[in-house]
Amino acid sequence: MTITNATIASMAGSERKMQVAVDRIRNETNELVGSGLAATTAEVQALANGGPRKVSLDYVKPLSADVFNVTNDDINDEGDVGGMEGASFNAMRLDLNYAFGTTDLTQIVTGYAKDGDIRAGLAGYQNAVTKGLVGSSLIGVRAALEANAVITHDVEGDYDWQAIYDAAATAEEWSNLFNIMLVSHGRYAKMQGAQNGFVAPSESNTRFANAQGYTLIKTNTLTDDQVVLARTGALAYGEGTAQQAFEVERKANGGNGGGADILHTRFSRVAQPVGMSYEGGIPTSQAAVKTALEAAASWELVAPEAQFGFRFINFNTGA
Repeated sequence: MTITNATIASMAGSERKMQVAVDRIRNETNELVGSGLAATTAEVQALANGGPRKVSLDYVKPLSADVFNVTNDDINDEGDVGGMEGASFNAMRLDLNYAFGTTDLTQIVTGYAKDGDIRAGLAGYQNAVTKGLVGSSLIGVRAALEANAVITHDVEGDYDWQAIYDAAATAEEWSNLFNIMLVSHGRYAKMQGAQNGFVAPSESNTRFANAQGYTLIKTNTLTDDQVVLARTGALAYGEGTAQQAFEVERKANGGNGGGADILHTRFSRVAQPVGMSYEGGIPTSQAAVKTALEAAASWELVAPEAQFGFRFINFNTGA
């Protein structure tokens, strides 16, 4: 078999075609969107597309079901009038980029020329970066709400479904919206082995496993004793595209004169837990992003506890 010298440029076609293909594959395989955890609004998408990196977004607090008027026949008896209360929270956009390079020699040796491989790889990379940002944000939010007994639940014993149900019940009339569970890879394996209401993706005809009615998302930001429950749309999500989302740079003298290509990818993301205000600074490096998102001081709860879309459960706290 003849191994041809395929370059990134020949595999990618035009940068615009690559952008369209990567966007399609990324959207099809995005766990955050596919699970229902992430929801996009016009305001969040506007932030993702440009402007200031940190803005204030508005939301409406839920109406109280404990107040109402009872109609009577007195024309002069005016009913009480309440107000729809709103609040705001700060959200941040991260403008990200990375470059991938190959030398002509590497491509000759490996024969890496399958059309679509590079597109699927880039889509998977962007989704993985976004998922990592969400994981770091939830670490910070958990730390900020560690003392909140409504949102954070410490359980002395081992993993227990009743504790899961009790945590969801604190959302009161919104509890039935909690249908997503983030778990570690180890906890996922334990649930799979126990077969206690576990439904594999092949059985549910989706890309997600299911346990006791909860869609499971695996993450390496949790331990086996940590679980995060989430309701549909708990994450405000936006994807922004740079003016030159993909760009191929040819280095004729790279590879010690043999030639090389560098593929640049640029993308913007907003992934904000709804009801939490981001009070931290705007990071300017990879290390600073992780530090800022995982700091308790970066987050402030502004939504009513019952309305907040996440619940944190820590098992084996008495061991």
